[in-house]
Amino acid sequence: MFRHGEISTEIEKGPFWFTIVVLIGGLTAAFAILHFAGTGAMNIVMAAFLGIMSLAAAAVLFALISDRTYIDNGTLYMSYLFKRSSIAVKDIGQVSFKDDIYTVYDRKKRKIGTINALATGIDRIIGELNRNKVNFL
Repeated sequence: MFRHGEISTEIEKGPFWFTIVVLIGGLTAAFAILHFAGTGAMNIVMAAFLGIMSLAAAAVLFALISDRTYIDNGTLYMSYLFKRSSIAVKDIGQVSFKDDIYTVYDRKKRKIGTINALATGIDRIIGELNRNKVNFL
């Protein structure tokens, strides 16, 4: 779901649809409580809780959508939230693995970006980096 090329990570359908349902369900329930049950103190507290839950679901949905990695025309593209970076695969110095995160460094040992090791399709990314003889630590 939401692939960015042949060699790409993608969003799993289960968490994506669950987050959408929580977001829409929370907002619908909050509006229904305030509209049909009135504006009593307990109703406002329940609606506020559902609104907070919906905001959290929106944040999770944004993180799910923005976490992507793909290889296109010999360049590795990494994106998470508002951080985007890219590097030519031939210019990658090394890739280290720690705490379910691959960290990509250039030949001068500068950190270029990170890749989520639990993302769906990460095996294709790592396989392509292996085929290009990238050094893994």
